Amino acid sequence: MGRESGCDVHVLAADVVVQDDSAVLLVRPETPHDGAEGWRLPEERLWFGEAPEACARRLLKEQLGLEPEWVALAEVESSVDGAVWSLTFHFKCDADRRPVAGPAIAEARFFQIEHLPATAHGTREREIVYRVVTAA
Repeated sequence: MGRESGCDVHVLAADVVVQDDSAVLLVRPETPHDGAEGWRLPEERLWFGEAPEACARRLLKEQLGLEPEWVALAEVESSVDGAVWSLTFHFKCDADRRPVAGPAIAEARFFQIEHLPATAHGTREREIVYRVVTAA
């Protein structure tokens, strides 16, 4: 058992709130790693030894064909679900072009912030979007 967290499994992940004016990008994965169908923020697990920002830039390029000039860390969130402790780095950036869905993404679309659709994890994505967009 992990002595520090009390959990057996530790997950480090990054997600990105990609903005285009007052719209936010959400994706629907071909096969969700967590089994939850529906819209969500683009996300990826960090590789061993990979810096969180490098992970965010990798997921933007590989999953969506985006290479924004800047990617900023907005917040870090820690959560525990059963025996899994997750540390998620929430980034934000502006879209540098229209996204092109990569092989693991079924669909990528921009939604107006005030009209976000139902998402894979209930209100979790909506709460993250609002916190990240309003972060200084």
